[in-house]
Amino acid sequence: MADLGQQSRRTPSRALLLAVILAGVAAAGFLSACSEPSDSQPPAAQRQAAEEQARRDADEKAWADAEKTGTVAAYTSYLQNFGSGGHVAEASQRIVTLNEQARKDADEKAWAEAEKTGTQTRKEADEKAWADAVRAGTAAAFTAYAQNFSSGAHVAEARERLAALDEQARKEADEKAWADALRAGTPAAFTAYIQKFGSGVHVAEARQRVAALEEQARKEEDEKAWADALRAGTPSAFTSYIQKFGSGAHVAEARQRAAVLEMQGRKELPGIDIQNTCKAAAGAMVSLMGGTTTEQDVNACLDSEQKARDQIVKDRATYSSADKKQCMRTDVYLPSYVEWLTCLEMERDVRKMERQTDFGAGPWALPRVRPAINAAGR
Repeated sequence: MADLGQQSRRTPSRALLLAVILAGVAAAGFLSACSEPSDSQPPAAQRQAAEEQARRDADEKAWADAEKTGTVAAYTSYLQNFGSGGHVAEASQRIVTLNEQARKDADEKAWAEAEKTGTQTRKEADEKAWADAVRAGTAAAFTAYAQNFSSGAHVAEARERLAALDEQARKEADEKAWADALRAGTPAAFTAYIQKFGSGVHVAEARQRVAALEEQARKEEDEKAWADALRAGTPSAFTSYIQKFGSGAHVAEARQRAAVLEMQGRKELPGIDIQNTCKAAAGAMVSLMGGTTTEQDVNACLDSEQKARDQIVKDRATYSSADKKQCMRTDVYLPSYVEWLTCLEMERDVRKMERQTDFGAGPWALPRVRPAINAAGR
Protein backbone atom coordinates (compact mmCIF):
# COMPACT_ATOMS: atom_id res chain seq x y z
CA MET A 1 0.00 0.00 0.00
CA ALA A 2 2.88 2.30 0.78
CA ASP A 3 4.32 1.66 -2.69
CA LEU A 4 0.98 2.47 -4.31
CA GLY A 5 0.72 5.77 -2.43
CA GLN A 6 4.27 6.74 -3.39
CA GLN A 7 3.57 5.91 -7.06
CA SER A 8 0.40 8.01 -7.02
CA ARG A 9 2.34 10.99 -5.66
CA ARG A 10 4.91 10.78 -8.51
CA THR A 11 2.35 10.55 -11.34
CA PRO A 12 1.05 14.20 -11.13
CA SER A 13 4.63 15.53 -11.22
CA ARG A 14 5.38 13.75 -14.49
CA ALA A 15 2.13 14.97 -16.05
CA LEU A 16 2.92 18.52 -15.04
CA LEU A 17 6.39 18.29 -16.56
CA LEU A 18 4.96 17.02 -19.88
CA ALA A 19 2.46 19.90 -20.01
CA VAL A 20 5.24 22.48 -19.47
CA ILE A 21 7.30 20.97 -22.30
CA LEU A 22 4.37 21.04 -24.76
CA ALA A 23 3.57 24.66 -23.88
CA GLY A 24 7.20 25.65 -24.53
CA VAL A 25 7.21 23.97 -27.94
CA ALA A 26 3.96 25.72 -28.92
CA ALA A 27 5.31 29.11 -27.78
CA ALA A 28 8.53 28.60 -29.77
CA GLY A 29 6.54 27.71 -32.88
CA PHE A 30 4.37 30.79 -32.45
CA LEU A 31 7.38 33.08 -32.02
CA SER A 32 9.08 31.52 -35.04
CA ALA A 33 5.99 32.04 -37.18
CA CYS A 34 5.77 35.67 -36.09
CA SER A 35 9.44 36.34 -36.88
CA GLU A 36 9.25 34.90 -40.43
CA PRO A 37 8.19 37.21 -43.33
CA SER A 38 4.62 36.90 -44.46
CA ASP A 39 4.08 34.72 -47.51
CA SER A 40 1.17 36.94 -48.40
CA GLN A 41 3.51 39.88 -49.12
CA PRO A 42 3.58 40.49 -52.93
CA PRO A 43 6.77 39.28 -54.69
CA ALA A 44 7.18 42.69 -56.38
CA ALA A 45 7.20 44.45 -53.00
CA GLN A 46 9.70 41.92 -51.65
CA ARG A 47 11.92 42.42 -54.69
CA GLN A 48 11.67 46.21 -54.40
CA ALA A 49 12.54 46.10 -50.73
CA ALA A 50 15.49 43.81 -51.47
CA GLU A 51 16.73 46.11 -54.24
CA GLU A 52 16.41 49.17 -52.00
CA GLN A 53 18.34 47.42 -49.26
CA ALA A 54 21.02 46.38 -51.76
CA ARG A 55 21.28 49.99 -52.99
CA ARG A 56 21.68 51.29 -49.44
CA ASP A 57 24.29 48.62 -48.69
CA ALA A 58 26.22 49.54 -51.86
CA ASP A 59 25.99 53.25 -50.98
CA GLU A 60 27.31 52.67 -47.48
CA LYS A 61 30.13 50.42 -48.75
CA ALA A 62 31.16 52.99 -51.38
CA TRP A 63 31.13 55.74 -48.76
CA ALA A 64 33.21 53.62 -46.39
CA ASP A 65 35.73 52.98 -49.21
CA ALA A 66 35.86 56.69 -50.02
CA GLU A 67 36.47 57.60 -46.38
CA LYS A 68 39.13 54.92 -46.12
CA THR A 69 40.94 56.35 -49.16
CA GLY A 70 40.27 59.96 -48.16
CA THR A 71 41.24 61.56 -51.51
CA VAL A 72 39.49 64.01 -53.84
CA ALA A 73 39.40 61.32 -56.51
CA ALA A 74 37.72 58.84 -54.12
CA TYR A 75 34.99 61.31 -53.08
CA THR A 76 34.49 62.40 -56.70
CA SER A 77 34.08 58.77 -57.74
CA TYR A 78 31.47 58.32 -54.99
CA LEU A 79 29.52 61.35 -56.26
CA GLN A 80 29.63 60.06 -59.84
CA ASN A 81 28.40 56.57 -58.90
CA PHE A 82 25.88 57.62 -56.20
CA GLY A 83 24.52 61.01 -57.30
CA SER A 84 21.57 60.66 -54.93
CA GLY A 85 23.31 58.73 -52.17
CA GLY A 86 23.06 59.42 -48.48
CA HIS A 87 26.50 61.09 -48.25
CA VAL A 88 26.48 63.38 -51.29
CA ALA A 89 26.56 66.62 -49.32
CA GLU A 90 29.32 65.40 -47.05
CA ALA A 91 31.35 64.15 -50.01
CA SER A 92 31.07 67.55 -51.73
CA GLN A 93 32.15 69.32 -48.56
CA ARG A 94 35.12 67.01 -48.15
CA ILE A 95 36.24 67.67 -51.71
CA VAL A 96 36.17 71.43 -51.03
CA THR A 97 38.10 70.94 -47.81
CA LEU A 98 40.72 68.71 -49.43
CA ASN A 99 41.24 71.15 -52.31
CA GLU A 100 41.66 74.03 -49.89
CA GLN A 101 44.06 71.95 -47.83
CA ALA A 102 46.04 71.05 -50.94
CA ARG A 103 46.34 74.74 -51.84
CA LYS A 104 47.54 75.57 -48.35
CA ASP A 105 49.98 72.68 -48.39
CA ALA A 106 51.42 73.84 -51.69
CA ASP A 107 51.76 77.36 -50.33
CA GLU A 108 53.46 76.10 -47.18
CA LYS A 109 55.71 73.78 -49.18
CA ALA A 110 56.81 76.63 -51.38
CA TRP A 111 57.46 78.76 -48.33
CA ALA A 112 59.28 75.93 -46.55
CA GLU A 113 61.53 75.40 -49.54
CA ALA A 114 62.28 79.11 -49.57
CA GLU A 115 63.15 79.10 -45.87
CA LYS A 116 65.19 75.88 -46.17
CA THR A 117 67.57 77.35 -48.73
CA GLY A 118 68.32 80.16 -46.36
CA THR A 119 68.95 82.46 -49.31
CA GLN A 120 65.46 82.81 -50.69
CA THR A 121 62.86 84.98 -49.19
CA ARG A 122 59.14 84.83 -49.83
CA LYS A 123 59.62 87.49 -52.46
CA GLU A 124 62.32 85.48 -54.20
CA ALA A 125 60.10 82.39 -54.25
CA ASP A 126 57.30 84.52 -55.68
CA GLU A 127 59.59 85.90 -58.38
CA LYS A 128 60.92 82.46 -59.27
CA ALA A 129 57.39 81.04 -59.55
CA TRP A 130 56.37 84.00 -61.69
CA ALA A 131 59.39 83.57 -63.96
CA ASP A 132 58.52 79.90 -64.39
CA ALA A 133 54.92 80.81 -65.28
CA VAL A 134 56.05 83.42 -67.80
CA ARG A 135 58.53 81.00 -69.34
CA ALA A 136 55.76 78.39 -69.76
CA GLY A 137 53.32 81.00 -71.01
CA THR A 138 50.28 78.75 -70.68
CA ALA A 139 46.94 79.21 -68.97
CA ALA A 140 47.72 76.27 -66.68
CA ALA A 141 51.02 77.85 -65.58
CA PHE A 142 49.46 81.23 -64.72
CA THR A 143 46.57 79.48 -62.95
CA ALA A 144 49.06 77.47 -60.84
CA TYR A 145 50.94 80.65 -59.91
CA ALA A 146 47.74 82.42 -58.87
CA GLN A 147 46.72 79.44 -56.75
CA ASN A 148 50.13 79.02 -55.05
CA PHE A 149 50.76 82.74 -54.53
CA SER A 150 47.29 84.17 -54.07
CA SER A 151 48.75 87.36 -52.57
CA GLY A 152 51.89 87.41 -54.72
CA ALA A 153 53.26 90.46 -56.48
CA HIS A 154 52.12 89.28 -59.91
CA VAL A 155 48.64 87.93 -59.21
CA ALA A 156 46.88 90.78 -61.03
CA GLU A 157 49.13 90.37 -64.06
CA ALA A 158 48.61 86.60 -63.97
CA ARG A 159 44.85 87.13 -64.13
CA GLU A 160 45.26 89.58 -67.01
CA ARG A 161 47.39 87.11 -68.91
CA LEU A 162 44.85 84.37 -68.28
CA ALA A 163 42.10 86.59 -69.68
CA ALA A 164 44.27 87.44 -72.70
CA LEU A 165 45.01 83.78 -73.35
CA ASP A 166 41.33 82.90 -73.08
CA GLU A 167 40.45 85.68 -75.52
CA GLN A 168 43.18 84.53 -77.89
CA ALA A 169 41.91 80.96 -77.72
CA ARG A 170 38.38 82.18 -78.42
CA LYS A 171 39.56 84.21 -81.42
CA GLU A 172 41.53 81.28 -82.80
CA ALA A 173 38.50 79.01 -82.42
CA ASP A 174 36.36 81.68 -84.11
CA GLU A 175 38.78 81.99 -87.05
CA LYS A 176 39.09 78.22 -87.43
CA ALA A 177 35.31 77.78 -87.43
CA TRP A 178 34.97 80.57 -90.00
CA ALA A 179 37.65 79.00 -92.20
CA ASP A 180 35.80 75.68 -91.99
CA ALA A 181 32.54 77.39 -92.96
CA LEU A 182 34.20 79.13 -95.91
CA ARG A 183 35.72 75.86 -97.04
CA ALA A 184 32.34 74.13 -96.92
CA GLY A 185 30.57 77.13 -98.48
CA THR A 186 27.07 75.88 -97.72
CA PRO A 187 24.15 77.55 -95.94
CA ALA A 188 24.26 74.81 -93.31
CA ALA A 189 27.96 75.50 -92.57
CA PHE A 190 27.45 79.26 -92.18
CA THR A 191 24.35 78.70 -90.04
CA ALA A 192 26.32 76.36 -87.77
CA TYR A 193 29.02 79.05 -87.38
CA ILE A 194 26.38 81.64 -86.40
CA GLN A 195 24.85 79.28 -83.84
CA LYS A 196 28.24 78.45 -82.26
CA PHE A 197 29.71 81.96 -82.33
CA GLY A 198 26.74 84.27 -81.88
CA SER A 199 29.04 87.26 -81.19
CA GLY A 200 31.86 86.14 -83.48
CA VAL A 201 33.80 88.44 -85.78
CA HIS A 202 32.22 87.03 -88.93
CA VAL A 203 28.58 86.68 -87.87
CA ALA A 204 27.33 89.53 -90.07
CA GLU A 205 29.18 88.17 -93.11
CA ALA A 206 27.93 84.68 -92.36
CA ARG A 207 24.33 85.92 -92.39
CA GLN A 208 24.93 87.71 -95.69
CA ARG A 209 26.41 84.57 -97.22
CA VAL A 210 23.49 82.46 -96.06
CA ALA A 211 21.05 84.93 -97.62
CA ALA A 212 23.07 85.08 -100.86
CA LEU A 213 23.31 81.29 -101.12
CA GLU A 214 19.60 80.85 -100.48
CA GLU A 215 18.81 83.49 -103.10
CA GLN A 216 21.15 81.81 -105.58
CA ALA A 217 19.54 78.44 -104.93
CA ARG A 218 16.10 79.99 -105.42
CA LYS A 219 17.18 81.54 -108.72
CA GLU A 220 18.69 78.29 -109.95
CA GLU A 221 15.54 76.41 -109.01
CA ASP A 222 13.49 79.10 -110.77
CA GLU A 223 15.55 78.81 -113.97
CA LYS A 224 15.38 75.02 -113.94
CA ALA A 225 11.61 75.06 -113.48
CA TRP A 226 11.28 77.58 -116.31
CA ALA A 227 13.44 75.43 -118.60
CA ASP A 228 11.26 72.42 -117.77
CA ALA A 229 8.13 74.45 -118.56
CA LEU A 230 9.60 75.59 -121.90
CA ARG A 231 10.60 72.04 -122.74
CA ALA A 232 7.08 70.79 -122.01
CA GLY A 233 5.49 73.74 -123.78
CA THR A 234 1.99 73.03 -122.50
CA PRO A 235 -0.49 75.31 -120.73
CA SER A 236 -0.41 73.11 -117.65
CA ALA A 237 3.41 73.28 -117.50
CA PHE A 238 3.40 77.08 -117.52
CA THR A 239 0.55 77.17 -115.00
CA SER A 240 2.49 74.83 -112.73
CA TYR A 241 5.54 77.12 -112.96
CA ILE A 242 3.40 80.13 -111.98
CA GLN A 243 1.95 78.29 -108.98
CA LYS A 244 5.38 77.20 -107.71
CA PHE A 245 7.22 80.47 -108.39
CA GLY A 246 4.64 83.20 -107.87
CA SER A 247 7.38 85.87 -107.85
CA GLY A 248 9.75 84.13 -110.25
CA ALA A 249 11.67 85.86 -113.01
CA HIS A 250 9.49 84.38 -115.77
CA VAL A 251 6.00 84.61 -114.29
CA ALA A 252 4.81 87.30 -116.70
CA GLU A 253 6.08 85.37 -119.72
CA ALA A 254 4.61 82.14 -118.34
CA ARG A 255 1.18 83.76 -118.03
CA GLN A 256 1.46 85.10 -121.55
CA ARG A 257 2.49 81.75 -123.02
CA ALA A 258 -0.22 79.88 -121.13
CA ALA A 259 -2.83 82.35 -122.35
CA VAL A 260 -1.64 82.08 -125.98
CA LEU A 261 -1.63 78.30 -125.85
CA GLU A 262 -5.05 78.21 -124.27
CA MET A 263 -6.38 80.56 -126.94
CA GLN A 264 -4.83 78.51 -129.73
CA GLY A 265 -6.10 75.33 -128.17
CA ARG A 266 -9.61 76.71 -127.92
CA LYS A 267 -9.48 77.79 -131.56
CA GLU A 268 -8.00 74.58 -132.94
CA LEU A 269 -9.22 72.02 -130.47
CA PRO A 270 -12.96 71.44 -130.13
CA GLY A 271 -14.23 71.51 -126.58
CA ILE A 272 -15.34 68.38 -124.75
CA ASP A 273 -17.32 68.11 -121.54
CA ILE A 274 -14.78 65.83 -119.87
CA GLN A 275 -16.77 65.85 -116.62
CA ASN A 276 -19.69 64.19 -118.40
CA THR A 277 -17.37 61.82 -120.32
CA CYS A 278 -15.53 60.67 -117.20
CA LYS A 279 -18.70 60.17 -115.14
CA ALA A 280 -20.30 58.17 -117.95
CA ALA A 281 -17.12 56.11 -118.44
CA ALA A 282 -16.94 55.34 -114.73
CA GLY A 283 -20.59 54.29 -114.73
CA ALA A 284 -20.00 52.02 -117.72
CA MET A 285 -17.11 50.34 -115.91
CA VAL A 286 -19.36 49.72 -112.91
CA SER A 287 -21.97 48.13 -115.16
CA LEU A 288 -19.36 45.83 -116.68
CA MET A 289 -17.17 45.06 -113.68
CA GLY A 290 -19.48 45.68 -110.72
CA GLY A 291 -18.66 47.68 -107.63
CA THR A 292 -19.25 51.38 -107.14
CA THR A 293 -17.95 54.55 -108.74
CA THR A 294 -15.56 56.51 -106.57
CA GLU A 295 -14.45 60.11 -106.77
CA GLN A 296 -10.90 58.84 -107.17
CA ASP A 297 -11.86 57.03 -110.40
CA VAL A 298 -13.46 60.15 -111.85
CA ASN A 299 -10.49 62.33 -110.84
CA ALA A 300 -8.05 59.90 -112.46
CA CYS A 301 -10.09 60.05 -115.66
CA LEU A 302 -10.16 63.87 -115.58
CA ASP A 303 -6.39 63.98 -115.08
CA SER A 304 -5.82 61.70 -118.08
CA GLU A 305 -8.16 63.76 -120.24
CA GLN A 306 -6.44 67.03 -119.30
CA LYS A 307 -2.98 65.60 -120.02
CA ALA A 308 -4.16 64.25 -123.38
CA ARG A 309 -5.60 67.66 -124.25
CA ASP A 310 -2.31 69.38 -123.35
CA GLN A 311 -0.38 66.88 -125.48
CA ILE A 312 -2.66 67.49 -128.47
CA VAL A 313 -2.16 71.25 -128.12
CA LYS A 314 1.61 70.81 -127.85
CA ASP A 315 1.94 68.48 -130.86
CA ARG A 316 -0.80 70.03 -132.98
CA ALA A 317 1.73 71.07 -135.67
CA THR A 318 2.72 67.45 -136.22
CA TYR A 319 -0.80 66.31 -137.11
CA SER A 320 -2.17 66.67 -140.61
CA SER A 321 -5.45 68.44 -141.28
CA ALA A 322 -6.96 65.21 -142.56
CA ASP A 323 -6.01 63.36 -139.38
CA LYS A 324 -7.43 66.13 -137.20
CA LYS A 325 -10.68 66.04 -139.14
CA GLN A 326 -10.90 62.27 -138.91
CA CYS A 327 -9.92 61.89 -135.26
CA MET A 328 -11.24 64.97 -133.45
CA ARG A 329 -14.97 64.42 -133.76
CA THR A 330 -17.46 65.75 -131.26
CA ASP A 331 -20.50 64.09 -132.84
CA VAL A 332 -19.68 60.65 -131.43
CA TYR A 333 -20.86 59.13 -128.16
CA LEU A 334 -18.72 60.31 -125.22
CA PRO A 335 -15.92 62.10 -127.12
CA SER A 336 -12.57 61.83 -125.35
CA TYR A 337 -9.26 63.69 -125.64
CA VAL A 338 -7.48 60.43 -124.78
CA GLU A 339 -9.11 58.68 -127.75
CA TRP A 340 -8.38 61.67 -130.00
CA LEU A 341 -4.71 61.63 -128.97
CA THR A 342 -4.47 57.89 -129.59
CA CYS A 343 -6.06 58.26 -133.03
CA LEU A 344 -3.84 61.21 -134.01
CA GLU A 345 -0.63 59.51 -132.93
CA MET A 346 -1.51 56.27 -134.71
CA GLU A 347 -2.36 58.09 -137.96
CA ARG A 348 0.83 60.12 -137.76
CA ASP A 349 2.97 57.05 -137.13
CA VAL A 350 1.32 55.13 -139.96
CA ARG A 351 2.11 57.96 -142.38
CA LYS A 352 5.75 57.84 -141.29
CA MET A 353 5.88 54.12 -141.90
CA GLU A 354 4.31 54.52 -145.36
CA ARG A 355 7.24 56.68 -146.40
CA GLN A 356 9.62 53.80 -145.81
CA THR A 357 9.85 50.18 -146.92
CA ASP A 358 10.99 47.09 -145.14
CA PHE A 359 14.45 47.58 -146.69
CA GLY A 360 15.11 50.93 -145.15
CA ALA A 361 15.64 54.33 -146.70
CA GLY A 362 17.42 53.22 -149.99
CA PRO A 363 18.86 53.45 -152.58
CA TRP A 364 18.77 49.71 -153.09
CA ALA A 365 20.51 47.27 -155.56
CA LEU A 366 19.12 43.88 -156.57
CA PRO A 367 21.37 40.85 -155.94
CA ARG A 368 23.47 39.76 -158.92
CA VAL A 369 22.32 36.44 -160.46
CA ARG A 370 24.52 33.99 -162.42
CA PRO A 371 23.66 33.77 -166.18
CA ALA A 372 23.18 29.99 -165.97
CA ILE A 373 20.27 30.46 -163.60
CA ASN A 374 18.62 32.93 -165.97
CA ALA A 375 19.11 30.59 -168.93
CA ALA A 376 17.49 27.73 -167.03
CA GLY A 377 14.40 29.80 -166.54
CA ARG A 378 13.87 30.39 -170.27
